[in-house]
Amino acid sequence: MLWKKFAKDWLYFSRKERLGIYIMSALITLLWVLPVFFSTESDPIRPLNITAVQIDSLEHVLIKREKKEIKNFKQFAVKNKTEYTGYKEFNHPVAKKLEIIDINKADSIDFEKLTGIGEKLSARMVKYRERLGGYYKIEQLKEIYGMQDSNFIKFKHLIKVQTDFKPNQIYINRASYSELRQHPYLSHLFVKSVLAYIKMHGFISGEDELFKIGSISQDEVMRVLPYLDFAQ
Repeated sequence: MLWKKFAKDWLYFSRKERLGIYIMSALITLLWVLPVFFSTESDPIRPLNITAVQIDSLEHVLIKREKKEIKNFKQFAVKNKTEYTGYKEFNHPVAKKLEIIDINKADSIDFEKLTGIGEKLSARMVKYRERLGGYYKIEQLKEIYGMQDSNFIKFKHLIKVQTDFKPNQIYINRASYSELRQHPYLSHLFVKSVLAYIKMHGFISGEDELFKIGSISQDEVMRVLPYLDFAQ
């Protein structure tokens, strides 16, 4: 058959060919076995045949040399620092502490330090304070002509009113029409209503009675209260 002929042609070896295969196999086996009997591996722990005493001695020498080099370096650094005077000291910038302005003590120059406040507006801030008798809250600055909310927001964290500050007060039961009208918060209708009530009842004992006057709004009363003294 065809496959038998194929096997005979490719798998059949002559006597000489078989002898060559045997010899080659023996040589390959010999080359593989010989290294096992003639191995020269060294001790992995001490590859250079150095004793434990020698290792300790070497470590001692290395440590001693390292300490000496560190000492020499420190001496060099100190020596060079003292001999050379051209080093520049670096000063870290220190943030300036924000100065808070007391709006009842500040002058126009102080107000001009605030963002968006010029010469004219700072003068108005001082003048309005005098007319009021002092500021009892910082928001009163927004009542000044020319004061923009956008500007006020920028500097409101830099201004204050002392918590124990007491503005100048008006004796409401004793003051005349003209005296009362000098205050920016006391309108013509407010003053006329107050004087009419005093004429009818003799005096105003306190804020509760002001709220009873129908022609005066509650907001008007609350706004002006810090400037009123109800003494008879």
